[in-house]
Amino acid sequence: MPAALCPKCRWPLSREESRSGKCPFCAAALDADPAAASRAAALPPPVDERSASVPPSQAMKPFVRGALILLMLAVGGGGLYYAVSTAVTRYLGGTDAQPQAASPEADKRHGAPPAAEAPGGAAPAAVPASPEAKGESPPAPPAPHEATSEPLPAASQEIVVVGKVRKIDNPEGEYVVEPLDGAAQVVLRGEVKTLRIGRLDGNAILEALNLQAREVIFTGAVDGNARARVHAPNGSVEVRASVGGRANLTIDATGGRVTFPVPAAGGARARIDGDSRMVIKAREIDFQVPINGGAQVSAVLSAGAKIRFTELKSSSRLTWRKADARDPDPVIGRGVVSDDARFRENK
Repeated sequence: MPAALCPKCRWPLSREESRSGKCPFCAAALDADPAAASRAAALPPPVDERSASVPPSQAMKPFVRGALILLMLAVGGGGLYYAVSTAVTRYLGGTDAQPQAASPEADKRHGAPPAAEAPGGAAPAAVPASPEAKGESPPAPPAPHEATSEPLPAASQEIVVVGKVRKIDNPEGEYVVEPLDGAAQVVLRGEVKTLRIGRLDGNAILEALNLQAREVIFTGAVDGNARARVHAPNGSVEVRASVGGRANLTIDATGGRVTFPVPAAGGARARIDGDSRMVIKAREIDFQVPINGGAQVSAVLSAGAKIRFTELKSSSRLTWRKADARDPDPVIGRGVVSDDARFRENK
Protein backbone atom coordinates (compact mmCIF):
# COMPACT_ATOMS: atom_id res chain seq x y z
CA MET A 1 0.00 0.00 0.00
CA PRO A 2 1.52 3.44 -0.91
CA ALA A 3 2.70 5.56 2.00
CA ALA A 4 2.99 8.95 0.23
CA LEU A 5 2.51 10.77 -3.08
CA CYS A 6 5.15 12.50 -5.13
CA PRO A 7 4.50 16.26 -4.85
CA LYS A 8 5.25 16.67 -8.56
CA CYS A 9 3.93 13.67 -10.49
CA ARG A 10 1.55 12.46 -7.79
CA TRP A 11 2.77 8.93 -8.15
CA PRO A 12 2.10 6.77 -5.11
CA LEU A 13 5.30 5.84 -3.30
CA SER A 14 6.06 3.07 -0.91
CA ARG A 15 7.71 3.75 2.42
CA GLU A 16 11.09 2.71 1.13
CA GLU A 17 10.70 5.04 -1.92
CA SER A 18 9.53 7.96 0.22
CA ARG A 19 12.56 7.56 2.53
CA SER A 20 14.96 7.78 -0.38
CA GLY A 21 14.28 11.54 -0.69
CA LYS A 22 13.78 11.45 -4.47
CA CYS A 23 10.90 10.21 -6.64
CA PRO A 24 12.14 7.21 -8.58
CA PHE A 25 9.92 8.20 -11.54
CA CYS A 26 10.27 11.99 -12.00
CA ALA A 27 13.40 12.52 -9.80
CA ALA A 28 11.61 15.31 -7.86
CA ALA A 29 12.91 15.99 -4.34
CA LEU A 30 10.72 14.60 -1.61
CA ASP A 31 9.99 16.22 1.74
CA ALA A 32 12.46 14.70 4.23
CA ASP A 33 10.76 16.21 7.26
CA PRO A 34 10.03 13.36 9.69
CA ALA A 35 6.86 15.07 10.74
CA ALA A 36 5.75 15.31 7.15
CA ALA A 37 6.68 11.72 6.67
CA SER A 38 4.70 10.76 9.70
CA ARG A 39 1.82 12.85 8.47
CA ALA A 40 2.07 11.13 5.13
CA ALA A 41 2.14 7.80 6.90
CA ALA A 42 -0.93 8.78 8.91
CA LEU A 43 -2.84 9.83 5.84
CA PRO A 44 -5.16 7.30 4.31
CA PRO A 45 -3.63 5.49 1.42
CA PRO A 46 -4.11 7.35 -1.88
CA VAL A 47 -6.30 5.86 -4.48
CA ASP A 48 -4.62 4.73 -7.65
CA GLU A 49 -7.07 6.01 -10.28
CA ARG A 50 -5.52 3.84 -12.98
CA SER A 51 -5.81 0.68 -10.93
CA ALA A 52 -9.15 1.45 -9.27
CA SER A 53 -11.80 -1.09 -9.96
CA VAL A 54 -14.54 -0.17 -12.41
CA PRO A 55 -18.16 -1.37 -12.06
CA PRO A 56 -19.04 -4.18 -14.47
CA SER A 57 -21.71 -2.10 -16.19
CA GLN A 58 -19.17 0.64 -16.89
CA ALA A 59 -16.57 -1.85 -18.04
CA MET A 60 -18.98 -3.39 -20.54
CA LYS A 61 -19.91 -0.08 -22.17
CA PRO A 62 -16.91 -0.01 -24.59
CA PHE A 63 -17.64 -3.55 -25.70
CA VAL A 64 -21.36 -2.84 -26.21
CA ARG A 65 -20.56 0.36 -28.09
CA GLY A 66 -18.11 -1.53 -30.31
CA ALA A 67 -20.64 -4.27 -31.01
CA LEU A 68 -23.28 -1.69 -31.97
CA ILE A 69 -20.82 0.02 -34.31
CA LEU A 70 -19.94 -3.30 -35.96
CA LEU A 71 -23.65 -4.15 -36.32
CA MET A 72 -24.40 -0.78 -37.93
CA LEU A 73 -21.47 -1.21 -40.31
CA ALA A 74 -22.69 -4.69 -41.26
CA VAL A 75 -26.24 -3.50 -41.86
CA GLY A 76 -25.09 -0.45 -43.80
CA GLY A 77 -22.66 -2.50 -45.87
CA GLY A 78 -25.38 -5.05 -46.67
CA GLY A 79 -27.74 -2.30 -47.79
CA LEU A 80 -25.03 -0.78 -49.97
CA TYR A 81 -24.25 -4.19 -51.48
CA TYR A 82 -27.94 -4.80 -52.18
CA ALA A 83 -28.33 -1.41 -53.87
CA VAL A 84 -25.24 -1.90 -56.04
CA SER A 85 -26.23 -5.50 -56.90
CA THR A 86 -29.74 -4.40 -57.87
CA ALA A 87 -28.46 -1.62 -60.13
CA VAL A 88 -25.97 -3.93 -61.87
CA THR A 89 -28.58 -6.66 -62.36
CA ARG A 90 -31.06 -4.25 -63.91
CA TYR A 91 -28.36 -2.76 -66.17
CA LEU A 92 -27.44 -6.24 -67.44
CA GLY A 93 -31.05 -7.03 -68.28
CA GLY A 94 -31.87 -9.31 -65.35
CA THR A 95 -34.46 -8.80 -62.70
CA ASP A 96 -34.46 -8.75 -58.94
CA ALA A 97 -38.16 -8.19 -58.57
CA GLN A 98 -39.76 -10.07 -55.71
CA PRO A 99 -42.54 -12.54 -56.56
CA GLN A 100 -45.88 -10.82 -56.57
CA ALA A 101 -49.35 -12.12 -56.17
CA ALA A 102 -51.06 -13.10 -59.38
CA SER A 103 -53.33 -10.45 -60.83
CA PRO A 104 -55.88 -10.58 -63.64
CA GLU A 105 -53.69 -8.31 -65.75
CA ALA A 106 -50.69 -10.59 -65.32
CA ASP A 107 -52.84 -13.61 -66.12
CA LYS A 108 -53.99 -11.96 -69.35
CA ARG A 109 -50.43 -11.13 -70.36
CA HIS A 110 -49.26 -14.69 -69.78
CA GLY A 111 -52.33 -16.31 -71.29
CA ALA A 112 -53.51 -17.87 -67.99
CA PRO A 113 -57.14 -17.58 -66.89
CA PRO A 114 -57.65 -15.37 -63.82
CA ALA A 115 -58.25 -17.12 -60.53
CA ALA A 116 -61.92 -17.31 -59.62
CA GLU A 117 -62.77 -15.38 -56.48
CA ALA A 118 -65.34 -16.85 -54.13
CA PRO A 119 -68.29 -14.66 -53.02
CA GLY A 120 -67.67 -12.47 -50.01
CA GLY A 121 -63.96 -12.04 -50.73
CA ALA A 122 -63.12 -15.58 -49.70
CA ALA A 123 -59.99 -17.30 -50.91
CA PRO A 124 -60.14 -18.39 -54.55
CA ALA A 125 -61.12 -21.93 -55.34
CA ALA A 126 -58.33 -24.45 -55.62
CA VAL A 127 -57.01 -25.10 -59.09
CA PRO A 128 -57.39 -28.74 -60.18
CA ALA A 129 -54.13 -30.62 -60.13
CA SER A 130 -52.44 -31.15 -63.47
CA PRO A 131 -52.12 -34.65 -64.96
CA GLU A 132 -48.41 -34.57 -64.07
CA ALA A 133 -49.23 -33.88 -60.41
CA LYS A 134 -51.65 -36.84 -60.38
CA GLY A 135 -49.06 -39.10 -61.91
CA GLU A 136 -50.94 -39.32 -65.21
CA SER A 137 -49.49 -38.81 -68.66
CA PRO A 138 -50.48 -35.47 -70.24
CA PRO A 139 -52.59 -35.69 -73.40
CA ALA A 140 -50.58 -35.66 -76.62
CA PRO A 141 -50.70 -32.29 -78.42
CA PRO A 142 -52.55 -32.32 -81.75
CA ALA A 143 -50.38 -32.61 -84.85
CA PRO A 144 -49.94 -29.39 -86.83
CA HIS A 145 -52.81 -28.81 -89.25
CA GLU A 146 -54.42 -32.05 -88.01
CA ALA A 147 -57.86 -30.48 -87.59
CA THR A 148 -57.94 -28.82 -91.01
CA SER A 149 -57.84 -30.06 -94.56
CA GLU A 150 -56.43 -26.81 -95.94
CA PRO A 151 -53.00 -27.04 -97.61
CA LEU A 152 -49.96 -25.74 -95.81
CA PRO A 153 -49.15 -22.10 -96.62
CA ALA A 154 -46.33 -21.50 -99.07
CA ALA A 155 -44.22 -19.80 -96.39
CA SER A 156 -44.02 -23.05 -94.40
CA GLN A 157 -42.53 -25.05 -97.26
CA GLU A 158 -38.88 -25.85 -96.88
CA ILE A 159 -36.24 -24.45 -99.21
CA VAL A 160 -32.79 -25.87 -98.57
CA VAL A 161 -29.82 -23.91 -99.86
CA VAL A 162 -26.39 -25.54 -100.01
CA GLY A 163 -23.89 -23.40 -101.85
CA LYS A 164 -25.27 -22.69 -105.31
CA VAL A 165 -27.85 -25.52 -105.08
CA ARG A 166 -31.40 -24.70 -103.95
CA LYS A 167 -33.70 -27.62 -103.16
CA ILE A 168 -37.35 -26.55 -103.45
CA ASP A 169 -40.30 -28.64 -102.31
CA ASN A 170 -43.33 -26.47 -103.00
CA PRO A 171 -45.55 -28.18 -105.61
CA GLU A 172 -48.45 -25.78 -104.96
CA GLY A 173 -46.48 -22.58 -104.53
CA GLU A 174 -44.23 -20.12 -106.33
CA TYR A 175 -40.50 -19.47 -106.33
CA VAL A 176 -38.80 -16.32 -107.67
CA VAL A 177 -35.20 -16.30 -108.90
CA GLU A 178 -33.65 -12.94 -108.27
CA PRO A 179 -31.75 -11.15 -111.09
CA LEU A 180 -28.40 -12.85 -111.72
CA ASP A 181 -25.35 -11.07 -113.08
CA GLY A 182 -21.61 -11.50 -113.40
CA ALA A 183 -20.49 -15.03 -112.65
CA ALA A 184 -23.51 -15.92 -110.50
CA GLN A 185 -24.56 -19.59 -110.64
CA VAL A 186 -27.82 -21.06 -109.32
CA VAL A 187 -28.90 -24.70 -109.51
CA LEU A 188 -32.56 -25.49 -108.78
CA ARG A 189 -33.91 -28.92 -107.85
CA GLY A 190 -37.21 -30.31 -106.66
CA GLU A 191 -40.75 -29.30 -107.57
CA VAL A 192 -42.66 -26.03 -107.74
CA LYS A 193 -45.91 -24.84 -109.29
CA THR A 194 -44.69 -21.49 -110.68
CA LEU A 195 -41.11 -20.43 -111.33
CA ARG A 196 -40.43 -16.76 -112.04
CA ILE A 197 -37.03 -15.77 -113.36
CA GLY A 198 -35.61 -12.25 -113.28
CA ARG A 199 -32.96 -10.76 -115.53
CA LEU A 200 -29.97 -12.92 -116.47
CA ASP A 201 -26.88 -11.10 -117.68
CA GLY A 202 -23.11 -11.31 -117.84
CA ASN A 203 -21.89 -14.89 -117.41
CA ALA A 204 -24.76 -15.86 -115.11
CA ILE A 205 -25.93 -19.49 -115.18
CA LEU A 206 -29.34 -20.80 -114.14
CA GLU A 207 -29.61 -24.61 -114.19
CA ALA A 208 -33.18 -25.78 -113.54
CA LEU A 209 -33.58 -28.94 -115.64
CA ASN A 210 -33.92 -30.91 -112.39
CA LEU A 211 -36.68 -28.61 -111.12
CA GLN A 212 -40.10 -29.71 -112.32
CA ALA A 213 -42.45 -26.75 -112.76
CA ARG A 214 -45.94 -26.43 -114.12
CA GLU A 215 -45.36 -22.84 -115.17
CA VAL A 216 -42.17 -20.90 -115.95
CA ILE A 217 -42.18 -17.16 -116.57
CA PHE A 218 -39.14 -15.16 -117.67
CA THR A 219 -39.87 -11.64 -116.40
CA GLY A 220 -36.41 -10.24 -117.22
CA ALA A 221 -34.21 -10.27 -120.31
CA VAL A 222 -31.69 -13.00 -120.99
CA ASP A 223 -28.62 -11.20 -122.28
CA GLY A 224 -24.84 -11.13 -122.39
CA ASN A 225 -23.32 -14.60 -122.12
CA ALA A 226 -25.98 -15.82 -119.74
CA ARG A 227 -27.18 -19.44 -119.91
CA ALA A 228 -30.47 -20.86 -118.64
CA ARG A 229 -32.16 -24.27 -118.78
CA VAL A 230 -35.69 -24.85 -117.50
CA HIS A 231 -38.02 -27.86 -117.30
CA ALA A 232 -41.83 -27.71 -117.48
CA PRO A 233 -43.13 -31.03 -118.87
CA ASN A 234 -46.75 -30.73 -119.98
CA GLY A 235 -46.68 -27.19 -118.60
CA SER A 236 -46.25 -23.70 -120.02
CA VAL A 237 -43.28 -21.35 -120.49
CA GLU A 238 -43.56 -17.64 -121.22
CA VAL A 239 -40.59 -15.50 -122.21
CA ARG A 240 -41.91 -11.97 -121.64
CA ALA A 241 -38.61 -10.16 -122.24
CA SER A 242 -35.90 -10.07 -124.89
CA VAL A 243 -33.31 -12.75 -125.57
CA GLY A 244 -30.15 -11.22 -126.99
CA GLY A 245 -26.38 -10.95 -126.91
CA ARG A 246 -24.75 -14.39 -126.90
CA ALA A 247 -27.30 -15.84 -124.51
CA ASN A 248 -28.04 -19.56 -124.58
CA LEU A 249 -31.55 -20.71 -123.60
CA THR A 250 -32.85 -24.29 -123.36
CA ILE A 251 -36.56 -24.93 -122.70
CA ASP A 252 -37.81 -28.47 -122.08
CA ALA A 253 -41.61 -28.33 -122.16
CA THR A 254 -42.30 -31.60 -123.94
CA GLY A 255 -46.05 -31.93 -124.22
CA GLY A 256 -46.52 -28.29 -123.18
CA ARG A 257 -46.63 -24.81 -124.66
CA VAL A 258 -43.90 -22.14 -125.15
CA THR A 259 -44.83 -18.54 -125.94
CA PHE A 260 -42.89 -15.37 -126.70
CA PRO A 261 -45.80 -12.93 -126.20
CA VAL A 262 -46.06 -9.34 -127.38
CA PRO A 263 -45.50 -7.08 -124.38
CA ALA A 264 -48.53 -5.38 -122.92
CA ALA A 265 -49.15 -1.74 -123.77
CA GLY A 266 -46.39 0.41 -122.31
CA GLY A 267 -44.06 -2.53 -121.77
CA ALA A 268 -40.54 -2.83 -123.13
CA ARG A 269 -40.29 -4.06 -126.71
CA ALA A 270 -39.34 -7.74 -126.63
CA ARG A 271 -37.37 -9.50 -129.37
CA ILE A 272 -35.06 -12.39 -130.14
CA ASP A 273 -31.85 -10.84 -131.35
CA GLY A 274 -28.06 -10.80 -131.42
CA ASP A 275 -26.16 -14.08 -131.64
CA SER A 276 -28.39 -15.83 -129.15
CA ARG A 277 -29.04 -19.58 -129.32
CA MET A 278 -32.22 -21.42 -128.26
CA VAL A 279 -33.34 -25.06 -128.16
CA ILE A 280 -37.04 -25.54 -127.48
CA LYS A 281 -38.87 -28.84 -126.92
CA ALA A 282 -42.65 -28.47 -126.87
CA ARG A 283 -45.94 -29.41 -128.49
CA GLU A 284 -46.87 -25.80 -129.26
CA ILE A 285 -44.49 -22.89 -129.95
CA ASP A 286 -45.66 -19.36 -130.68
CA PHE A 287 -43.16 -16.61 -131.64
CA GLN A 288 -45.22 -13.42 -131.43
CA VAL A 289 -42.08 -11.24 -131.48
CA PRO A 290 -39.62 -11.00 -134.41
CA ILE A 291 -36.52 -13.17 -134.64
CA ASN A 292 -33.73 -10.89 -135.76
CA GLY A 293 -29.97 -10.55 -136.12
CA GLY A 294 -27.97 -13.74 -136.09
CA ALA A 295 -30.25 -15.55 -133.65
CA GLN A 296 -30.65 -19.27 -134.18
CA VAL A 297 -33.63 -21.19 -132.84
CA SER A 298 -34.04 -24.97 -132.99
CA ALA A 299 -37.49 -26.45 -132.27
CA VAL A 300 -38.18 -30.11 -131.39
CA LEU A 301 -41.92 -30.79 -131.81
CA SER A 302 -43.99 -33.49 -130.10
CA ALA A 303 -46.90 -35.32 -131.70
CA GLY A 304 -49.76 -33.04 -132.71
CA ALA A 305 -47.43 -30.03 -132.72
CA LYS A 306 -48.10 -26.47 -133.80
CA ILE A 307 -45.48 -23.82 -134.54
CA ARG A 308 -46.01 -20.22 -135.54
CA PHE A 309 -43.79 -17.20 -136.12
CA THR A 310 -44.49 -13.61 -137.20
CA GLU A 311 -41.21 -12.48 -138.75
CA LEU A 312 -37.69 -13.70 -139.49
CA LYS A 313 -35.17 -11.00 -140.39
CA SER A 314 -31.46 -10.44 -141.07
CA SER A 315 -29.52 -13.70 -140.91
CA SER A 316 -31.64 -15.39 -138.26
CA ARG A 317 -32.51 -19.10 -138.48
CA LEU A 318 -35.57 -21.04 -137.28
CA THR A 319 -35.39 -24.82 -137.82
CA TRP A 320 -37.73 -27.55 -136.63
CA ARG A 321 -37.92 -31.33 -136.49
CA LYS A 322 -40.28 -33.94 -135.12
CA ALA A 323 -39.35 -35.65 -131.86
CA ASP A 324 -40.46 -38.91 -133.44
CA ALA A 325 -40.16 -39.33 -137.17
CA ARG A 326 -43.39 -41.33 -137.18
CA ASP A 327 -45.40 -38.38 -135.83
CA PRO A 328 -47.62 -36.48 -138.26
CA ASP A 329 -46.36 -33.20 -139.64
CA PRO A 330 -46.97 -30.18 -137.42
CA VAL A 331 -49.33 -27.34 -138.14
CA ILE A 332 -47.20 -24.37 -139.24
CA GLY A 333 -48.20 -20.72 -139.05
CA ARG A 334 -45.68 -19.12 -141.38
CA GLY A 335 -44.87 -15.44 -141.05
CA VAL A 336 -42.66 -13.05 -143.04
CA VAL A 337 -39.16 -14.22 -143.96
CA SER A 338 -36.90 -11.41 -145.17
CA ASP A 339 -33.25 -10.65 -145.85
CA ASP A 340 -31.06 -13.74 -145.41
CA ALA A 341 -33.25 -15.33 -142.77
CA ARG A 342 -34.20 -19.02 -143.12
CA PHE A 343 -37.09 -21.19 -141.93
CA ARG A 344 -36.82 -24.90 -142.65
CA GLU A 345 -37.23 -28.42 -141.39
CA ASN A 346 -34.09 -29.99 -139.99
CA LYS A 347 -34.31 -33.61 -141.11
